Amino acid sequence: MYKIDLTAYANTDNSNAGICREWALCRYFGIERNSHDHQNYKEASDIELEDGRNISVKSRDFTLMSGSFAIGCKTFEGIWRRYYKTCHSNTWAYITEDWQCYVMNKKEFSKFIHLFAHVVKESSKCHYLPKIRARKETIARRAWLEAQVA
Repeated sequence: MYKIDLTAYANTDNSNAGICREWALCRYFGIERNSHDHQNYKEASDIELEDGRNISVKSRDFTLMSGSFAIGCKTFEGIWRRYYKTCHSNTWAYITEDWQCYVMNKKEFSKFIHLFAHVVKESSKCHYLPKIRARKETIARRAWLEAQVA
């Protein structure tokens, strides 16, 4: 795992914190983006670099994948295994509220998810399907991330 300070690339032109952070990481890599496209996690990544890194960007409160992709999975491990086996990304970037970016490989991201995410149910509109979600950023989450890059 390594850390990138994105403070110089921070921009709050969009009201969605996750999109703002994704755009900041894009600018860091020299990619100018001003619209958000929803990517199917099986087919594409939020950021795809020429060096082969396919990056999924996560921030603060995030959902691993929509419950509709986890139909038939009822447990954390079942949902996680489906995501892990079928995900297009090979790199993950978690960007904090203060624009610190922690870049992880699949093994590191797996540990991160197991420590800081849990199963919740989608809304009634999505038939209460289970999904993996990480809630708001905590001191414990930040301390763990910092310990990984120390």
